[in-house]
Amino acid sequence: MGTSFLALARKYRPNKLQDLIGQEVFVSTIKNSIDSDRTSHAYLLSGIRGVGKTTAARILAHLFNGKTETKDNNPIDLYEVDSARYTGVNEMRELLDGIKYRPSSWKYKVYILDEVHMLSNSAVSSLLKNLEEPPEYVKFIFCTTEPRKIPATIISRCQRFDLKRVSFNLLAEHLQNIAKKEGSQLEITAANLIAKAADGSVRDGLSILDKSLSSGEQKITEKYVQDLLGLVDRTKIYSLFKNLMNGKPKESLDIFNELYDSGAEPGTIIQDLLDLVHWLTRVHVTPEVVNEPGTSEIDKNMGEELAKELNMGELSKTWQILLKGYQEVQSHDMPNIIAEMVLVRLVYAADLPTTDEVVKDLLKKNHDMQTHSDRGKVQENNVDDTLKEEYRKTKETPTKNIKTDTVMEMKNVENLVKDPEVKPQDNKTKMEKKQESMALSCFKDVADLFLKKKEILLFNNLFSHVRLVNFQKGKIELNPMEDLPKDFSNKISSLLKDWTGDRWILFFSQEKGEMTLEEQSEREKKDTIKQLMQDKRVKEILQTFPGSTIGDIIEEEEKDE
Repeated sequence: MGTSFLALARKYRPNKLQDLIGQEVFVSTIKNSIDSDRTSHAYLLSGIRGVGKTTAARILAHLFNGKTETKDNNPIDLYEVDSARYTGVNEMRELLDGIKYRPSSWKYKVYILDEVHMLSNSAVSSLLKNLEEPPEYVKFIFCTTEPRKIPATIISRCQRFDLKRVSFNLLAEHLQNIAKKEGSQLEITAANLIAKAADGSVRDGLSILDKSLSSGEQKITEKYVQDLLGLVDRTKIYSLFKNLMNGKPKESLDIFNELYDSGAEPGTIIQDLLDLVHWLTRVHVTPEVVNEPGTSEIDKNMGEELAKELNMGELSKTWQILLKGYQEVQSHDMPNIIAEMVLVRLVYAADLPTTDEVVKDLLKKNHDMQTHSDRGKVQENNVDDTLKEEYRKTKETPTKNIKTDTVMEMKNVENLVKDPEVKPQDNKTKMEKKQESMALSCFKDVADLFLKKKEILLFNNLFSHVRLVNFQKGKIELNPMEDLPKDFSNKISSLLKDWTGDRWILFFSQEKGEMTLEEQSEREKKDTIKQLMQDKRVKEILQTFPGSTIGDIIEEEEKDE
């Protein structure tokens, strides 16, 4: 009679501390604590399923009692229980009733409570007293996949170790070694697929390998593992993605239906497309990622080629559409129809402009309108140049047949120019002051002048911390919202006089006044966004990305700076 079948996860379960893979920190810490005889009375091991929490707990129990490896038989002083069965006070008391008795054969009694997060509050209360002050011959080891659900009163009384996911490369290598011991050959690409599907869980990886070896094949190929796991052919996913990006709806739907007819779930196809976009984004941002161990030749060659053709804007837009579509597919009774509509949406979204392009276009239109309105100002400046040119011509022309009044005006101008006391720079300064004085037609102009002169602190106070009560030429009445500098009023008046040549009086009032300039600016921004939301092209963008909004408006000139 032959020996009974034993699953690989049980057959190759580690018996020694050094056999645990991917948990170097835990192994070295425990080894050092045992060597130095500094073991705790309670341990908490957390981590995802299948990383070796219960196995590590059993090894720990034997190490505490001087055993270097676990035995097949269950020692009488080792109590391993499922916490789901001990949710009540009576059950917990029954379990802990034997604590008062010393161990029979071991140095320590060891209690392993698996999935300890499932204990009820009453069971935790019964456990706490024994956990806080246990007898010297008792040790507790708790295992859980949900450490956040464990009361802090338990966690604070334990030494906690978080067992990590086993790395992709290490798990693939481990699976190849197990397959070799079983007399089969596992291709590296097939091992990578299994490791990826296991998501860091050794037990899940061994279960998939167990299923693969059941075929009796001497060589396990990538294609076989793909069929076994129901994965979609990566080459066809790349082909589907290319057609979607090139705006080919017929070819895209043909490939989708071919994959669907072959047994691929619609959600799996969308998920694979999401995985592909994520991979292309990584390649686009960090091209050296293609050289990482375990990267398939398809991802390396086709991924590198596609990443060069697409920009981050296109990849981000594709990700958002697919992610929204995946959620729709998962929550609907007709996933194949929903998936087709998601792909059609993605095909035609390729022709839509990006949000940046829409905003730039709108800003360009506003800039063109502003340029048109500024032409009048340019013409006014040209008038001054024209007058100067006319004066030059008049000066060179003989004064014969010119009226006396005109001659006298010309002489006065000549005398003014020749007067050594009148310097051109002084005339320029006076002209600038006059222009600035004329330009201050409202309180906002005053604040902008302080910003232009780079008086940032004073500008900030004017912009955000005062409300305008009354504004007249040479007189400003404000209601301060916060404590302002003591010399605030004097500084404002003094600087305005220096810049404009006119006297300005600034005083404070208790009247409410208008909104601050900052509040007005925010309101204007909201109104602008509201207007943008009515734009046809913006509406198309927002419909393409459900749930998206316009967060901010950035002037193109500011961006260039």
